[in-house]
Amino acid sequence: MYSQHSDFYEFLDEISFGTVKWYHGAHYLLCKGKEKASAELGLSFLAYNIRRAINMVGVKKLIAAM
Repeated sequence: MYSQHSDFYEFLDEISFGTVKWYHGAHYLLCKGKEKASAELGLSFLAYNIRRAINMVGVKKLIAAM
């Protein structure tokens, strides 16, 4: 039973990474090493989230909220 749940949660993680990779057209990481790859993924997720926020509320409201 536990393995079924862990497989499900791993699948949920893959959805978010797959979406961000598809959005940026990246099929692999450009940086080598854990810290650099983590930074690259962080920047990708930040760009993805900013783009989503712009699409939801618009640029003017997003800038006003900052």
